[in-house]
Amino acid sequence: MRYVKFGQELSQRGFDVTPLRGKIPQLTGWQHRPDAALDWDKWGDANIGVVLGGKHNLIAIDIDVRSAKAASVIRKLADDMLGSAPERIGSAPKTLLVYRCTEPVRKIKTSIFEINGDACVECLAEGQQFVASGLHPDTHKNYSWPDDSLLDYRPEELTALTPSDITSFIATCNAALADFGDIKARSHTNVLPFDNGSNFDFQESDTVTSMAKLAAAVPYLENPSLHYDDWVRLGHAFKAAVGDDGLALFHEFSQKSDKYEHDETERLWASIGSVSKIGAGSLFHLAAEAGFDIANWDRKYGPADLAKEEIQATPAKDATDGSFTAASVVGPIPPREWVLDGWWPSRTVGMLFGAGGVGKTLLMQQFANAVAEGERFLGIETMRMPVLSVMCEDDADEVKRRQLRINESRGIDEFGNGPDNLVLWPRVGADNVLVTWPNAGKDEPGAFYLNLCDKVREVKGDADGILLILDTAADMFGGNENERRTVNTFIKTYLGSIVVNHNATVILLAHPSLSGLASGSGMSGSTAWENSVRARAYLARQEDSDDIRILSRKKSNYSDIRGNNDIQLIWENGVLAIPASEDALDRINATTLKHAIMAEVDIAWGEKNAFRKQGPRGYKSALPRQLPGHKPAVVIKAANALIADGNIVHIDRYGFKTEKSV
Repeated sequence: MRYVKFGQELSQRGFDVTPLRGKIPQLTGWQHRPDAALDWDKWGDANIGVVLGGKHNLIAIDIDVRSAKAASVIRKLADDMLGSAPERIGSAPKTLLVYRCTEPVRKIKTSIFEINGDACVECLAEGQQFVASGLHPDTHKNYSWPDDSLLDYRPEELTALTPSDITSFIATCNAALADFGDIKARSHTNVLPFDNGSNFDFQESDTVTSMAKLAAAVPYLENPSLHYDDWVRLGHAFKAAVGDDGLALFHEFSQKSDKYEHDETERLWASIGSVSKIGAGSLFHLAAEAGFDIANWDRKYGPADLAKEEIQATPAKDATDGSFTAASVVGPIPPREWVLDGWWPSRTVGMLFGAGGVGKTLLMQQFANAVAEGERFLGIETMRMPVLSVMCEDDADEVKRRQLRINESRGIDEFGNGPDNLVLWPRVGADNVLVTWPNAGKDEPGAFYLNLCDKVREVKGDADGILLILDTAADMFGGNENERRTVNTFIKTYLGSIVVNHNATVILLAHPSLSGLASGSGMSGSTAWENSVRARAYLARQEDSDDIRILSRKKSNYSDIRGNNDIQLIWENGVLAIPASEDALDRINATTLKHAIMAEVDIAWGEKNAFRKQGPRGYKSALPRQLPGHKPAVVIKAANALIADGNIVHIDRYGFKTEKSV
């Protein structure tokens, strides 16, 4: 395994390494060189990152230029001005050269030029890393070292540069690139000694913030060309202000800079572990200086008001009243899209009912993994998209245990990774109500509604759509489930606004009522639950079976559900799956046969012609004739087991009758 072998060898040579997924570090706080990076077996075949800076002041010159001619010119400048260095190639003609510096420095780069796309030359330094070995995320080929490998050096044997060497080189590269294309954005070209200071003098306050308030402040925050360290400090401020929910806002702020890089922003955010002394007060101080009126905002808005604005901002489907003549309808009309073909139509609200403990949460987590990867689910096509699964009944550890079982079922070992576009959000014990009716039947958004919308926005990112799984209705619906009006408002107004505003497909999980269980419909409360959604499915145990489930389509507005559309599932190795293994098929067949035997015994008893041990209707000869699809010996073996277990009993002079369920 790559990380086990080459990561260990690089470490023994004196380089600091860290495991990567593609180009992104997998460890929080990786810049501080945690011992977890040396747990070789844990990271298996991860890409290997070399951490820059450190005691040897490692730096890397990244020639991020797609033009072969321009890249060749910059490469020769590096040889002439900086000297020899080991060279790593990921996606040629782009290349990277590894040096060390005589003193700590921080990242700098040339201006960004338009040369076959964005082009620049960058000096990577303290607080950064580069991929030394592994698969390139774009080319899907291995990074290479065409001449000397990094394993041929110790850090102290690399060519040493001074800050002025780097300054001169970057300035020269800036002039050279100008011969090949126009400047898109200017950048700093000064190399400064590294320190922990900042140009910002923030006055911290006790301001308590919310996502909505910070979102209102972000447009006022200026970010023309911040130094890297200042940008890092502001990243800490965003995370201290609102936690992980602030990533989307930090992206919004960072995008104002001509230095913005999506992956770098993600990497920095993941590396911020502890809350810093800089936080919300600093951000609002800067926003206020730029004209943001905090006091007026506080007077005008509260969480409920903001949630209502979110709902009211839902765009109409048509600028007109929505009517049209039949004559105006001409093709082609875009085909209907399905998140799960024939079951869950895209951009609608659907529901999955199931009794507690039946496995609906597990099934939906399996479904979420399939959609995130664009894989078939239960043999059915899915549409690939980001997924947010909100789980109100399980804590984080339980969700993680379930995910590891799912990973294993998908062929991923305990050190592998599930899809990174699937976000699991356990919220057991939290206030998860999306809407209530506190005053004379007037709906009011719950405190969680805005947080949920913000999270949907964050997870969706630039994708076309998102799958949102909400588990369960009991935790999120603050009304009377038997009242049609409140159910309609919850489904169509609150969940519907998420569908329209975020191009989302929502699947709501719910428990059936006692009558729904008894009837087999799976319904709960008002029929408005059925009428308000576009699709509804029901997961139930097969009668008298502990590990067999039946998934049924109870409603699908846009597909044909006539006939038998049930999917038989079995609990196997911690997941629900279509029976495939010999053992699973045997268990399914055995259960099916036992039910068939019980049915035949019931029929014979009801007809007053019960199976008897003696005579021509003895069960050992008569019963197999009633079940010709099974071998007689198998039928008798199953019948004997039912008799031994007391499911079938013999009544003297009459014969056999069923006594208890399987």
